[in-house]
Amino acid sequence: MAAVLLASAVLTLTFVLVEAAPGSAADLIPAERPLPPEARARLEAAYGLDRPPLARYGTWLSCAVRGDLGWSISRGRPVAVVLAGALPATLLLSGLALLVQIGLGVALGTLHVVRPRGPFDHAAGVLGLSLASIPTFWLALMAILALSYRLPLFPPSSSRSIGADAWPLAARALDTLWHAALPATVLGLGAAAALARYVRAGLLRALGEEFVRAARARGVPPSRLVTRHALRATLPPVVTLAGVSLPALVSGSLVVEVVFGWPGMGRLAYDAVVARDLPVVLATVLVATVVVVAGSLAADLGLAWADPRARGAVSEPA
Repeated sequence: MAAVLLASAVLTLTFVLVEAAPGSAADLIPAERPLPPEARARLEAAYGLDRPPLARYGTWLSCAVRGDLGWSISRGRPVAVVLAGALPATLLLSGLALLVQIGLGVALGTLHVVRPRGPFDHAAGVLGLSLASIPTFWLALMAILALSYRLPLFPPSSSRSIGADAWPLAARALDTLWHAALPATVLGLGAAAALARYVRAGLLRALGEEFVRAARARGVPPSRLVTRHALRATLPPVVTLAGVSLPALVSGSLVVEVVFGWPGMGRLAYDAVVARDLPVVLATVLVATVVVVAGSLAADLGLAWADPRARGAVSEPA
């Protein structure tokens, strides 16, 4: 019930903001020459733009409940078809960014505690704080400048090479990963720096627990003490943070997709806002809200899997 109320509030606010913008979507529909008033009136009637805003919003909601997301004004196709073409690209980019976040964040957080409060710990802390503070668009532009032009290791834009549609499946998959590597890294770097701080704090706390001190007394090597004992104790908050981060990565991919020309939902939402394509804007917001709710549910399930105490608390009757 709470998820339904949240989605309704977000969609209503989005509708109000788009409607408050000056102009009309009919002004942005491509045409060879300015439309005469009669043709403009017929065009607005065909797309329902001549109806009152509340009536259009109510019609869209009633159709969306039945699975009909409407018709894209700017693309001339059903919104569901437009979303189906953009959502897989965003999920791929966000999934790779989540892998970057978890892998790099856990690795940096573990290296933090090898020699706590030493030179590397301080240097890694400054680097992580800098990465978390840098604007994503600036980091994306610098990454393109450094790794696409100065050192041409990755493509600067798009999700596939020219003519890749005729390649074998394995070659197409590798080509897509090659194109996604740089934007996914840029998208996941800031989140990895934040996760490293959580891992460092959890490891330092776990290293003072009795079970770790007992393992140290048994002669367990320091590296294994950190990776096999203390790191396992920090797994529940890492799983929870990863589950919450995926929706944030999906919704935060707009800037990265626009800069890298990645054909995902972020780029689709940006183009729809510019074109005042309200059905597409509402549909992308709806999908993003569903992903946020699903991410929160996945975080709870992951916490129950990683922490037996949480699993027991969930199974006990109230």
